Amino acid sequence: MEALASGEAAEETESSAGLLRHPKYAEMMALNIGDGAQVYTAFLVFLDLLEARNWKDVTCKGSKELQLVYLLGCPGERKEVKVVLPLPVHMSLSHERIRRIMENVCNQREQELTLATVDSDSTVVYYQLTNGFVVPDPPDDHKEYDIKKCKKKQKFQR
Repeated sequence: MEALASGEAAEETESSAGLLRHPKYAEMMALNIGDGAQVYTAFLVFLDLLEARNWKDVTCKGSKELQLVYLLGCPGERKEVKVVLPLPVHMSLSHERIRRIMENVCNQREQELTLATVDSDSTVVYYQLTNGFVVPDPPDDHKEYDIKKCKKKQKFQR
């Protein structure tokens, strides 16, 4: 059993070493911004956006002022560029820091940021942050919405 466990550990170490030799990881490290954990987290989010979420034109940028690496890309077939801030799950953020990040890395017209938190098992969870309240999009099919609304009213009136 120990031989199996050590073999699995060796495989995991080899695959991690392979990831660290990736050209995009080297590009992120060359920015000399942020600590190693934040850069590695940015690389994992970069891979998730490209391979699992089918984003296009994902690039990495750095902010010396904030000491962070962040990503820019287009979700799916859309043309608008979104900002993604990858952070390890153990890194905490204050409201003030989030505001400073949004002011520095987001488009002045549309202050929207996707926070990507990465756990130690490489699980990525995305949070959509905006500066202020955002009115939700209307339902796609107004007829379907109206029918459901009427059925709810009928149910309560009985």
